[in-house]
Amino acid sequence: MAGKLGLGLLETLLENLDRDLNLASTTLTNPIITTSAAVTMTGATVGIDLKPSLCGLTATGQATSGTTTGVVETLHIKNFTGAAAEVATLPAATVGARLAYIMSVDTTGGTNTLIFDCDGTDVLTTGQIIESRNSNVVVYDTSTADETRVVYTPANAATNFVSQGSIFYFWCTTAGQWNVQLEARSNPASTGLTGACTFAA
Repeated sequence: MAGKLGLGLLETLLENLDRDLNLASTTLTNPIITTSAAVTMTGATVGIDLKPSLCGLTATGQATSGTTTGVVETLHIKNFTGAAAEVATLPAATVGARLAYIMSVDTTGGTNTLIFDCDGTDVLTTGQIIESRNSNVVVYDTSTADETRVVYTPANAATNFVSQGSIFYFWCTTAGQWNVQLEARSNPASTGLTGACTFAA
């Protein structure tokens, strides 16, 4: 029958077609992507179990103070030592938002807390885990429903597991909820066996 394409030819045409799909505000449920080619993604790629990259963030110094406010798309360079307490309020948790805090100096100045606190009615995503120490042993705390704070309490010593170069990552995949990941680094000349990091309401 004239005018009809064979199945093989149709498949070839579809494979060679340059397709550009606009999937803005689209939810893909249980997708499976199989390809032998490289996959290129632009923008902030986030997932509840996918720690965001620092790429694209603006690195900005933020001195320790009684209360500070976080800014999205920012790597906050924090000179916290434990000599004074600080509450760092996170920005509103909107889907795609991300920010991070990096410790710029050794935490050897005292036992005052550094608290990362959710804003307004925002909470931490249930089931997040964060590294800590207890009696010189590595332990983990798990966030429960309606918890809103990450609390770091250092020891007044050079043995803290969270010290210079440690990074607290925050990112949002569900409106009103922050995911968190701690990438802890201790003083390489010490043990990294002290300090505590927990979730709280």
